[in-house]
Amino acid sequence: AGATAQGEQDLGPLAWVLDELRKSLESAAKAVSRYVRDADSARNSDLEDLDTSALRIARQQLHQAGGALEMVGMNAPALLLRGMEGAVHRFVQQPELCTHDAANTLERAGFALVEYLETLLAGKSVSAVALFTQYQQTQSLAGNEKAHPADLWPAERRAREPAWVVRTEPLAYGPEARALLDGVVLRLIKSDDREAAAQMRDLCLRFAQGLPDDGVARCFWKVAAAFFEGLADSLIIPDVYVKRMASRVLMQYASMAKGDVEPPSRLLQDLLFFCAQAHPRETAGPVLKAVQQAYSMQSMPLVDYHVVRFGRFDPAVLQQARKRITTAADSWSAVAGGEKNKIKLVPEQFGLVAESLVKLHPSSHGLARALIKVAESVNHSGEPPQAELAMEVATAVLYLQAMFATADLDQVQIAPHLTSLVARLESSLQGAPAQPLETWMEDLYRQASDHQTMEIGRA
Repeated sequence: AGATAQGEQDLGPLAWVLDELRKSLESAAKAVSRYVRDADSARNSDLEDLDTSALRIARQQLHQAGGALEMVGMNAPALLLRGMEGAVHRFVQQPELCTHDAANTLERAGFALVEYLETLLAGKSVSAVALFTQYQQTQSLAGNEKAHPADLWPAERRAREPAWVVRTEPLAYGPEARALLDGVVLRLIKSDDREAAAQMRDLCLRFAQGLPDDGVARCFWKVAAAFFEGLADSLIIPDVYVKRMASRVLMQYASMAKGDVEPPSRLLQDLLFFCAQAHPRETAGPVLKAVQQAYSMQSMPLVDYHVVRFGRFDPAVLQQARKRITTAADSWSAVAGGEKNKIKLVPEQFGLVAESLVKLHPSSHGLARALIKVAESVNHSGEPPQAELAMEVATAVLYLQAMFATADLDQVQIAPHLTSLVARLESSLQGAPAQPLETWMEDLYRQASDHQTMEIGRA
């Protein structure tokens, strides 16, 4: 079923193809950039005479990469690659569209895709909808302006009728119903009227009440009612995609009134998508809650598809940060274990970690300063750190390793952890007794242990 959580999917095949996928994306990005440079050099000549073989090679690489992702069951993220392929195909036909900005957009889309896949392999539950910004941009480059966030959401193949939670007076299709719908939809489109959304919910429930049991049409009207209930309760934000739903439901009513029994699966898909994204879920009304339960939406990750989550950083910068943290972690472990000859290395290595930390996460100055202070303190004393300080630094470094493993630098989630780490480091530097590990720290050590066990098993 489409509601299957990403975490339940076998990610082994993805791990096998990720390195080749990364190489294909890097090669395709270089080929497109090379063409742009050639086009700049030939600016005064006819672009149609310019050799497009670099673009054709890039298109082929993206096509093969998309096929590899589809082969391992990653159909939603593969759509991003198909969009990139479509964009390059368009550049072959219209070379003037292949600009520096377009090439940068494709490169950033590749960054985002790799980060997303790395996040999945790290065991985090994340929806491909988080790639919507890049998907929309690449679709636009390919000439498609109709990208929708639900394109990246797993399709629900079965109509599961939600339980009745609100019984009402049936309403048959006809002139009276059409007049009511026209008026309410007009108010919704003009002003995002919450009362109008509630009236749409009631009308949809009345349509459902008058239809035969277990019918797809009745299921459709219940899902539509849940969508409008979420809108009425401000659990669904009325952006451009949401605003279009009212008129699409009105058009579907017209088709069903003429005798079309089954609604198109895509319309049902989009309604279900917004029902799944409605939040906070604990405040959902009875109709919306019934739909969320029928389609097992409670465990689905929520995604703000307006926010750019992936592709914000150059992979080379991330790789540099990861190497610096690993080097610092090894040196600190040696120093904490009594190797005094490694003490002189700690200030420089922690300084490099701090530099990467601030560059990739500007609000982390506090932790950067605390790590530098620890390194200088140990270097000044010339002695291995006390056990309490050694443990606090090890925890901070382990957290940085986990944080940069996927580049999932969520400001809201990370900020309280950084604050806690800084406070514990400062306290330990002052000679305070060790504090018990917080729950998230225990989880961090458990995950590190599990990861180490997996690595030993692979070896």
